[in-house]
Order: sequence, then structure tokens, then C-alpha cells
Amino acid sequence: MRVDLNVSDLNTSNIQQFGSIIILDHNLHIIGISENALQDLKIHHIESVLDCSLRSLGSTIFGKHTNKIHRLLENIRDQIIPRQIIPIKLADKRVYLKLSLHDKQIFIEWEEQFKKHTSAEKINEFSFLLDNIQSNNWDLVCHAINRILHFDHVFVVQIDETGYSHVVAEDTIDGKHYYKNMEFSKSFMPNEVFPFYSMCSYRYSPNLKHINQKFYTNERDFKLLESQLAPIPELHQIFLSEKEVVSALFFSIHIDGNFWGLLVAHHGKEKNIDLQQRKLCTFAIQNATSKYESYLKQNLLERNEILKTTEVDLKIDLLKSKSVNCALLKHMDIIMNMVNADGFALFNQGDVCLNGICPTKSQLYEIVAFVQAHTEKSLFKDNNFRATHGSKIQGKLPFAGLMYLKVGLLNDQILIWFRKESGSTVLNLHLNQLSTEQNKPRITITESINQDVAKSWNDIEINFVLTLNQILKESIVSKLKEKQQWNEQVVASNNELEMLTFTLSHDLKNPLSILKMGLQFLQNSKDVLNTVALQKWYSNLISSTESIEDIINNVVSLSQQKGSTLSKEPIPMAYNLQQIFNDSTLLYKNKSCEVEYGKLLPIWAEKSALYQIFSNLISNSIKYSTNSSEANLYIHSYFEEGQVCYLIQDTGIGIPKENLNQIFEIFKRGSNVKDIEGTGVGLSLVKRIMERLGGSVKIESEVSKGTTVYLYFPVVEDFPPSMLTD
Repeated sequence: MRVDLNVSDLNTSNIQQFGSIIILDHNLHIIGISENALQDLKIHHIESVLDCSLRSLGSTIFGKHTNKIHRLLENIRDQIIPRQIIPIKLADKRVYLKLSLHDKQIFIEWEEQFKKHTSAEKINEFSFLLDNIQSNNWDLVCHAINRILHFDHVFVVQIDETGYSHVVAEDTIDGKHYYKNMEFSKSFMPNEVFPFYSMCSYRYSPNLKHINQKFYTNERDFKLLESQLAPIPELHQIFLSEKEVVSALFFSIHIDGNFWGLLVAHHGKEKNIDLQQRKLCTFAIQNATSKYESYLKQNLLERNEILKTTEVDLKIDLLKSKSVNCALLKHMDIIMNMVNADGFALFNQGDVCLNGICPTKSQLYEIVAFVQAHTEKSLFKDNNFRATHGSKIQGKLPFAGLMYLKVGLLNDQILIWFRKESGSTVLNLHLNQLSTEQNKPRITITESINQDVAKSWNDIEINFVLTLNQILKESIVSKLKEKQQWNEQVVASNNELEMLTFTLSHDLKNPLSILKMGLQFLQNSKDVLNTVALQKWYSNLISSTESIEDIINNVVSLSQQKGSTLSKEPIPMAYNLQQIFNDSTLLYKNKSCEVEYGKLLPIWAEKSALYQIFSNLISNSIKYSTNSSEANLYIHSYFEEGQVCYLIQDTGIGIPKENLNQIFEIFKRGSNVKDIEGTGVGLSLVKRIMERLGGSVKIESEVSKGTTVYLYFPVVEDFPPSMLTD
């Protein structure tokens, strides 16, 4: 008999009839209570319970178990223990008392105990069934569960990422199949029902018609989703009622931590299933799930072995092939079969290659353009592509689903897999609005044949595609590096050729000019010169030709051995520097220029290279001092930190400060050179040859005051003592 309560100021909701519930806050105060709990405890005034401390009620609720249960509740609240289930006698009934913590709220639930224990014979039979359940045989799982429940119908439904629910197994009391291999449309498992099934190991309703127990609370927006007394979602209540189902059980299946599907059991009559039996079923499903996960992992390992072989072959061909596309063309069949596709297409910078069931080339261009506009993700898959997007493509598509992979950041390398339709019967559910019309059903159930849905791509297949993507990206990067290195080598070779040209044209200019001047002088003066003078001039001419020969040989050697350093020997510098100075003053007709020599140390270097270095620098000093009334040149050397340092100091026009940082670049000259001839090549050559010798060069300069060049030559080993005497 129900208790009449004044509940006008409370929030109420309907829950299932088969149990009782009290909810406590963190301080163990009652914040919610069900109608059955009030009746069981013979409480007539709800205001005497809500917001009251559980302990203040004394033994009214739990009798002799009060102290034990209070200790358990405190331990659960303090998260010392997770939850407890205790069989006790409460209100003259044997019940299961369930204590649990949910978001700082403590649930106390109890329901009647129908079986005192499960027989050993039943457990042995059940253990035998568990041992015989194969890793991927959900039909046997359904049969094992029904040996415990004895329900009319048990089936497993797998929920695809598309939202469709595919019935993969079934066991019925009459041996007939009603749902096997059928599908439920997206309306069967809308997003709002997922939390109800996924957060608990099972959901139980002994009588779907008894959803009329009241739950009272003074809290706003109170959620009872964690309780087994929470009602089944309305859509499924109505659907099962239309199918004349009265009692139902739903067991959630999680694979690798993700909600995978449900095992559904229903019966045409009210049937109470004891908590022990439900726990036994839960254990069986968890056992089957574990085996199924092992099966998936083993399958993944086996496929990974094949994948590794494919990877190795593909990587070898990627290394051998000039392009990624060439290697992919060779492996099109394997790449298609590894994801169980019916067709495969390669799109490479507009070129298309097709294999198996594929669209036409023009359709493929449209598909690529559509996907690029539709998403920026590298991986795109749609099992309903023809149904959802086929109208945007010209002509009928020969496939139902596709998986699209963009390799790299650009849209010039694309791989697309295709799958044909896998026709299936689909149950469509539509919840009708409440109406005053009599006999109008609350739900409309229709069947349709779905011909535009392809089989979903599973995790193993997607993993292969992601691995393939990584291999291809690495190969593309590697080939880009090779191409870049090749381009750099080509540029370097061009630069070497260009520098060879500039070196020859620039450094041969001085000795050729001197040779020309000497020949002209001899031609005009041979009759008046004595033997000694002629011999001197001939000696100078021979020296110029030797310099030309040395420069040519050095430039050729420089070009042929650009990756190595020049061979070195200790070179005395006094005579060479004097010869270079004399030739330069003659060339630039600057007889007023005077030179002062300091200490002239020998240098570890290559003779012709030194000639080019000092010829360029001394010539510059004289050339840019021709307009100076007191043109002076100072050449000196000294040891510094294991190097021989030469400085060449002049009193020429100097280099502007803003030009100093780029003066060693080819064709760069000071902005104050005006009409003084020059190409801007000399200092660039000097720096380049110094680096080949393992040395360095720096310049200090001030406009109108002159320039000082510092040359640093490494000392390979000690000089012979005779070279160090003045």
C-alpha cells in the first residue's frame, strides 16, 4: 500500500519498480530517496528524511547492521574501498545492499535476493561453456548467456562508426533467427543513449511496464544515470514494447577501452534475474571480450608480419625508384589487398592509375576536388560516400565507400581505396509525437534494403594505411633531400665554373699586361739596349709567363680538388713580394708609390696560390692609391697563436664603413671607387683561396686614410731555421 506524501515542493522523477535507493551527499546527509525505500522503512513524512544525517536516523533503516554499514559508507566516501555488495535482511526481506560512490554522491541501493546461491552444477556447466567460447564466436556467447537466463531472444549488436548497428550473433529459444545479419539504422542508437549503456557493465529491467516508482529530491537537475533503477531510454522502451518484450537485459561490450556494442537479452514475460546471475553473465561477457581482444591482437600481429614484409619490399623499391609513384605502381595489388579493398587509385600531380573496382578518371578528379574542399585531414573515410555525396559527382559511382589518404602536406600525391556495397536489411525506428488519435503507435518501425553502405574500415586496416603514410612521407623527404643535394651540387658546379672563368680573366690580367708591355718595349728599344738590359727584360718576360702558367695550373687544380685543401710547403716571401710590387707599379704606372717591408716570414702554402693572393692585394693597394700624392705601402708579418699573420697597409682611398661587411662578395666594390677600373672579383678570390689554404682574411679600412688587410696562414710545422733569418 502506497504512502501519501506532500511532495509539492520537491523534484520528482520516475524510476524502475524493482528496487529501492537512497542517495547521500559527502557529509552522509540524505539528498534523495525513492518511494519503495520510504515504504520499506515505513517513513510517512519525507521532510523528516531529506537533508537529515543518515546516522541521526539510528537503526531505523539498517537495524543491527547500522554500525557496519556506516563504516563502509565512510570508507567508500573517503575512497578507501571502491564499492560493496552485502546480502542482508532488510524490512523482512533478503536483499542485496549495494554501496557505491558517484561524483561525491553515495548511492545506497537494495533489491530482493531471489537465489541464495548458484549451484556447483550450474557453475561447472557455465565454466565448460566459457572454455569452449572461441575468440570470435559471439553466437556461442549468446548461447552461454541464454543457458543462464532462459530468455526468448539474445543477440549481439556491434555499433559501427557510421552510427549503424549490425547484429553479428543471435540465440533464440525457438532456434530461429530474427535479427542475424540485419542492421539497425542510426536512429536505434542516437548519441544521447550512449552514456546510459556505456557507463555500466549491464542494464536490467525485469518489467518494462513498471517504470512508475517515484524518486524524491530537493536538488535541481538531479541525475540518476549511475543507478540500475534508472529507466531504459524511452525509444528502446517503446521499441521493445512494440515487439511485445516485457523483461530485458543489456550488457555493454568494451573493446580496448572503447564502447563496441551490446549484448541484448529480452523475454515476453516478466522475469526476475537474481543479481548473482547477472554478475555471472557479466563475467562471461568480459571473458568473451578478453578473448576477442586477444583475437584482434593476434590478427594484428599476423597482419603486421605481412605488413613488415610489405614495408621492406616497398622501402627497397622506394629507394630504387626515381619517384614514390613508380614504387607504388609496382605494389598496387598488395596495397589494395592489405585493407581488403575492391579498388585502388593513385593520383599523382594529375596523373591517375586505377586498379580493381574504381570510378572513371574524370570522376576521380571530381572526388579528389570534393574531398579537398570537404576536409583538410590527411585521412578521410566514408562508408556511405555514394549515398551521401554521390549526387555531387557526374555519373553513377561503381562503389559505395572509400578511404582517402593525402601523403604529405601537398595535394599532389593521393591514395584512394574503394569498397563495393554490402547490401543489408535495415530496421528504421521513428518515434512519433504524442497524439490524441486512438491506436496510433508511439513508434514506427520500417524495414529497408540498404544498398549504398560498404563494410566499415577496421582498426587493423586503418593502422596499415597510417603506417604506409609514414613510410611514404619518409621516402618523399629523403628524395627531396637527394634532389636538394643534387641541385646544390649543380649550383656548386656552376659556381665553380663561373669562379674559374673570373679567376682566369682576373688573375691573368696583370701578368699578361706586363708581358705585353715588355714585348712592346723590346720591339721599340731593342736596338739601343745593351746585353745586360736585354737579359734583364727577357728574365722579366719569362717570369711573367711562369706566373701565367702557375695561375692556370693552380686554377685547374683548384677546380679538380674543390673538396680538399691545397698541398703546402714552406715558401719564403721576400723576393716574391718585391717582384709582385714591381710588376704592379709598372702595370698601374705609379712610380711614386713607395713600399716599406717589415719582417717577412715564410708561409706554409702553395706557391701559385700565394702569388694570386698577394698579387690581388698589392695591385689593389697601388691601384687605389694612384691619385694620392704620397702613396705608401707597408707589408709586415708576425706570429700569432700558431699562425703567420701578414698585414698589407696602404694609404689609398679606403673603403666606406657600410661596404665592409660585403666587400668579399663577388662583384661587390666600395661605393667610392668612381671611375677606377675593376670588377669586384679580386677580394672574393682572395677569400676563397685563403679558405682552401685553411686560413682566413679580414679588412680594416677608413675612407681617405687607407686600408689594412690581415692574412692568417696556419703553421703546419716548424719552419727550417734558415728561413727565419732576415
